[in-house]
Amino acid sequence: MYDILIGKNIILRKAKENDYKSMLKNVWGNEEVYKYMLYTPTLTIEEAIIRNEKSMEFQKNNFAYYIALKKSDIAIGLCAIREYDSGSYEERGICLGTDYQGKGYGKEVIDLLLDLAFNKLNAKDFLYGYFNDNYRSKHMAELFGFKYLKTIEIERPWDKANKIVDLALLTREEYEKRKLVK
Repeated sequence: MYDILIGKNIILRKAKENDYKSMLKNVWGNEEVYKYMLYTPTLTIEEAIIRNEKSMEFQKNNFAYYIALKKSDIAIGLCAIREYDSGSYEERGICLGTDYQGKGYGKEVIDLLLDLAFNKLNAKDFLYGYFNDNYRSKHMAELFGFKYLKTIEIERPWDKANKIVDLALLTREEYEKRKLVK
C-alpha cells in the first residue's frame, strides 16, 4: 500500500539492504543533517547496518520512506508521515543529505507527501513541524502555504538539547486552492 511514490527526479521508496552506506554518508552520519533531527546520529558502518534493518522493519507498516534519486536509485534522505488523529496527518521527519539540498528535491518530497495525505489517504489537514532555526524548512512551509499554528519546546532525546519547534498547518481547502493556482 503506497510503497513507492514517484516524482520527477526522486522516488520515495522502502529501504533496501544495501542502502545503509548511502544513508550513513548522506543522512545519519552527516552533522549538518542530524543537527535538525530528533534521532540519534549513526556514525559507524555497524550502526548503519542495524539502523537500516530497523528502518526496513518499521517501513513495513508505516508511511515511511527513503528518498532516492530516480536515475541512480541512491538513497539521499528519508521522510515519513503518520495519522495522529482521524483524518489529520503530520510529517514525522523530512531530511536530505547536504549534497542534495537546494536542487528542488525537498519540494518534490513535500509534493509527494501532500499528494499521499490529501489525495490517497483523504486527509483533512496536514501538520508540518520544524526547528525554528532551520530556515530552509521554514521557507518550505511558507512556500507550500502552511499557516503558523504554534511554537513548542521539546528536549531532543539523544543530546538533551532544548529545541524550539514551530508547527504549521495546511488544510485540505488550502491544499486544493494551491493546486488550482499551479
